Amino acid sequence: MCRLKFVVFFFFCCSQVFSQSEDLFEKLDNTIKNEWYHVQQKEQVLDSLKKEVLLHQTKGKEWDRYALYRQIASAYTVYMFDSAMTYYRKAIDLAYHIHHPQAIAETQSAFGYLLVSVGYYQEAIDSLNKVEVSMLNETQLQEYFSHKVRAYYDLADYINDDFYSPDYRNIAHAYVDSVLKYEVKGTIRPVMIKALRYLVRWNPDSSAYYYNYALNHLQPTLHQQAMIHAGLGYIDLEQGRVQAGETHLIESAIADIKTVTKEATSLMTLARYLFKQGEVQRAYKYILLAQEDAAFFGSKQRLLQVSDIFPTIEGAKLLQEEKKKDKAIRLVWFVSLLTIVIVLFLIIVYRQLFNLRKIWLIIHKNNKELTHLNERLQEANKIKEKYIGHFFNTSSKYIQKLETLSDALNKLLASNKPQQLKLVLKEIKPKKEREQLFHNFDEVFLSLFPDFIDCVDALLDPENKYMLKRGQLLNTELRILALIRLGISDNETMAQVLGVSINTIYTYKTKAKNKSKLNTDVFFAKLNEIKSV
Repeated sequence: MCRLKFVVFFFFCCSQVFSQSEDLFEKLDNTIKNEWYHVQQKEQVLDSLKKEVLLHQTKGKEWDRYALYRQIASAYTVYMFDSAMTYYRKAIDLAYHIHHPQAIAETQSAFGYLLVSVGYYQEAIDSLNKVEVSMLNETQLQEYFSHKVRAYYDLADYINDDFYSPDYRNIAHAYVDSVLKYEVKGTIRPVMIKALRYLVRWNPDSSAYYYNYALNHLQPTLHQQAMIHAGLGYIDLEQGRVQAGETHLIESAIADIKTVTKEATSLMTLARYLFKQGEVQRAYKYILLAQEDAAFFGSKQRLLQVSDIFPTIEGAKLLQEEKKKDKAIRLVWFVSLLTIVIVLFLIIVYRQLFNLRKIWLIIHKNNKELTHLNERLQEANKIKEKYIGHFFNTSSKYIQKLETLSDALNKLLASNKPQQLKLVLKEIKPKKEREQLFHNFDEVFLSLFPDFIDCVDALLDPENKYMLKRGQLLNTELRILALIRLGISDNETMAQVLGVSINTIYTYKTKAKNKSKLNTDVFFAKLNEIKSV
């Protein structure tokens, strides 16, 4: 149980660390996207200062113009080397013109630092050695010796051998003591110089202490924060504190972008670290930006440093892209094969569905026919029941009549009464009996098909509708159509039932059909579709 809790806690911590790291990278990427805003702000400040210079071109305003040149040169120092050099030279020339030794010394010192930042080490040292140190105040002396420290440390790193580099580092160490000698209480530069010396001597704990002290207690500028985070990031990465080192490098890069510092190394260092971690895409993105910054600033040293790692990262990216391309090709082949399989499957399914639909249509048709046959059978059963009942009823009545007539005739024959016999025979009227038979037929039929006459009239032209006499249920023509509806289509049978000739049946059928515009087949088909109750 304890082991399970530990595993859960471990994964929770890992997820939190990953989330924080992604948040920082997102913050850095957003800052990169908004870099144009900071550049615009920088350019606006520079344009404003340049306009001020134009307002101070008159004689007597040389000192104000010098001060503006220094501000512009200082703003360009970490932004654009060529412009910075131009304005430093203008400031130095103007300082000589106005015969101001302190301004000459201070500007020469700052100019030396600019040369260091682009890798002109010997020129930087020569420029710094020309400075009249006695003309500088304590703060300026502190800055001057800091520039010398940076010059010799960078020169040692640039040469990076076992013969000259140690000597240059020792010179730099000595100049650190000079910085501390002129230390102004509460200023950040001496503390950062101490941290740098401990870092060069690889005393990481002491270096980190001074960097953290400067960061947390001396209110560094954003540019100074970038340098501090860069130093702390390097220390943490070298000591295996990967997450902390990554955080410091990202914070350093963000600060450099916000201060529009183009000569910085934070993005390059971050790219190198990410490449080692296997994050090739991000590493490539940041090394490209570092290369663009170095080219924009005009620093040969930075371009050399970037070119040292850039081909490796680019090669890894191209290899990764090739792998992605191969993977994509394999995926395309797989998807294509899968698509073919799916298409074949769909064709099979479609054919099966088509066959099923054909079967369904056949079944539906058969069901419809069966339903129709059922209806016809039910109708036929109703008709049979009605007419069989009517047949037995009529037959029973005729049998009774015959029995009564037979008894009466026998009695009259036995009593020899011919006159009365004639009277009895006179009462027998076959025509009236046939009319009664038709009347009974009409009643039974109309009880089965109460709407028959209306339905037949609907098939006829409006002027040819049937007009029945008073008390008449069906006339002969309608009766013939009724027999056809009952399924009796044989003309001879109809002639026997109705007691007429076959020609009369033909005549009545033709007459009924001629009353309608429908053709013969359609007329009789619709006649047979008339529903019973």
